[in-house]
Amino acid sequence: MSADPTLAARPIGLLVKMFPKLSETFVLEEVLGLERLGVPLRLYTLAAPSDDVAHPAVAQVRAPVVQVPVSLRADAGRLAWRHLRLLAQGPWRYVAALRAAAARGRQGLRDFARAGWLAGQMHHDGVAHLHTHFISSPADVAELVSAMSGVPFSISAHAKDIYLARSTDLRRKMNAARFTVTCTEFNCRTLRRAAPQASVHRMYHGIDAGVFHPSRRAVPSLVPLLLSVGRLREKKGLDTLIEACRLLNGRGVPFRCEIVGYGEEQERLAALIEAHRLGDQVQLIGKLTREQVIDRYARAAVYVQPSRVAADGDRDGIPNVLLEAMAMGVPVVATRISGIPEVVQHHHNGLLVAAEDPAAMADAVQLLIDAPALGAQLGREARRTVTTNFDNDHNLRVVLGLLEGGHAHDEAPCAVA
Repeated sequence: MSADPTLAARPIGLLVKMFPKLSETFVLEEVLGLERLGVPLRLYTLAAPSDDVAHPAVAQVRAPVVQVPVSLRADAGRLAWRHLRLLAQGPWRYVAALRAAAARGRQGLRDFARAGWLAGQMHHDGVAHLHTHFISSPADVAELVSAMSGVPFSISAHAKDIYLARSTDLRRKMNAARFTVTCTEFNCRTLRRAAPQASVHRMYHGIDAGVFHPSRRAVPSLVPLLLSVGRLREKKGLDTLIEACRLLNGRGVPFRCEIVGYGEEQERLAALIEAHRLGDQVQLIGKLTREQVIDRYARAAVYVQPSRVAADGDRDGIPNVLLEAMAMGVPVVATRISGIPEVVQHHHNGLLVAAEDPAAMADAVQLLIDAPALGAQLGREARRTVTTNFDNDHNLRVVLGLLEGGHAHDEAPCAVA
């Protein structure tokens, strides 16, 4: 499918908090996918990248990246000019946006100032529509950009940004947006309950099945490798995986476990590994590039996704890393949380266990270690699931359909459960 000619004539703006970001490969995949489909893009960020490494695929992105100034004093002249132009072009619209921003307090006024700068940049770039990732702070800014400039905006909502937000804020932004897409049916139903009148569509994240391919799998090592990839935070449930490793060690099951990622739970997880005397078997690997993660998938005997609902309500949607492992044909063990059962079907393309149940997790991992033929069968079905339902270009046509004519191709708006 090619982009609509009228759409292709003017670029689409994509607003994110930062780009590139090591843990947000789904944004990178979306950018690359839209560019493959012929959509001209302009990338806008609210903050500078914070990772000291980047995925090599970032170099393939053709769209220019412009950061909205963090310190507006440094660009006060251009900021003032852009706001004055917006005021002159639509005084009533501008004043209404200012009042809405003021009602949100100091942060709202800061968002308003930055939104005016971004609206001016979008005018300079000829942007026809602004799409934002995350229904949190990027959507706050996008809503004000649209309110004062008249350029329509849309939202991609994911996980934390949904479940840590107030329903009134979700409703306001979704009702103002032209449409909202989200990455799981579970999320979709949640958002529809918050804003029944809004246009909300499910759009699964896509995986480049050519990059994540079973042909890259290596010969298994004598000691099976257990792998988990993700931010080191409460909702990832990595302490449950470490407890499962303690049980496997007590049973005399041979294994190594590598946990790839970074985050605020680094010290706590390291202390738990030390307390269980698992230092020779369980390692916190830290940040890796996509190619380095693929190398881990290639050598993994089992991929484990131990997600849970955090105390504050935060939770995963469908982690991209889970899809990547499945696309590589790695047998997976995952928890019945949020959107995960939408992709992992127990004993069909993986194994599902209850969250925060280390004994059940250890049992499932041991079953796959002891029965490699079962693991291979589940891995083949996992690959088939991803290539059928999580193809990147196919799923991006949902967004293209909405951008081009307000209707999603091959997807109906989700229902309220």
